[in-house]
Amino acid sequence: MNIFITRKCPICDDDKSRESIKPDLHPKDNLEKAGDYWRGFYKKKFFFPYSRCECGFLYCKEYFSPNYLNKLYSSMGDNIYSGDSETDHMTKDMYIEKIGEILAGKDNVSILEIGADNGTLIKKLKRLTNISHFTAIEPNKDMHKKLSEVSNKVYSDLSELPEGEVFDLVISIHVLDHIPQISEYIEQLGKRIKKDGLIFGVVHDESSILARLLSKRWPAYCLQHPHLFNPGTIEKILNKKDLTQIEIYKTVNSFKLGYLLSQLLLAVFNIKIRFPDLFNINLKLGNIGFIFKR
Repeated sequence: MNIFITRKCPICDDDKSRESIKPDLHPKDNLEKAGDYWRGFYKKKFFFPYSRCECGFLYCKEYFSPNYLNKLYSSMGDNIYSGDSETDHMTKDMYIEKIGEILAGKDNVSILEIGADNGTLIKKLKRLTNISHFTAIEPNKDMHKKLSEVSNKVYSDLSELPEGEVFDLVISIHVLDHIPQISEYIEQLGKRIKKDGLIFGVVHDESSILARLLSKRWPAYCLQHPHLFNPGTIEKILNKKDLTQIEIYKTVNSFKLGYLLSQLLLAVFNIKIRFPDLFNINLKLGNIGFIFKR
């Protein structure tokens, strides 16, 4: 099995870049630890170095091969960032509010969610009475039983969709950060959007104040992200695929204060302490939402 691949810039297909963010541990020198570092946050930062292309895109020139990625992704639990279901629900409620706004006035809406995880977002979308059809794509087959209870159809990969099937809205929340062949993937996504249809998504913002302050300690610098976006680069790559910007905005995330304090100590001082949950707090903390039209 080939374990590593070398990549050019996914936006401009060039290899003129400079190394920008370096890890504490390089995966090529510590492959036996890759499985342990695949989920969660640790004192030592373990990821592929990120390079900045002349076009502005931040990406890993070296990354895992597709076969090795399948091995790492093969079986995972629910993808809740903070490990707390209450705050995960609160964050998703804010996504639902935004989706409700962009679908206002539309009827019989068909939705495709990429990376549907455990189906929580689809359950919440059922509040919107103008949606008639849900299709879910989730590579983690451990989640398919839950998804089949809330979706009309469930697939493991975009390529499994019937030829020619298109949707009024494609949802992609914290998915595009994870796709190594991102240019080709967005091109395929675009083909699944109806004329005048929309794509709504969320990605990490590597230009955020938090990312600049924490540098390599920023949690989004990790093995699961072969590249990271900012408002300019998400616009470039979607425009390149004939998708027109409607809105790019800073999203709000809900966290337990204790969780934030624990992560701050780990990121800044390399100290791992578990605080009590305390209360919920909503912050614009390093993520951007985007809405584009075909």
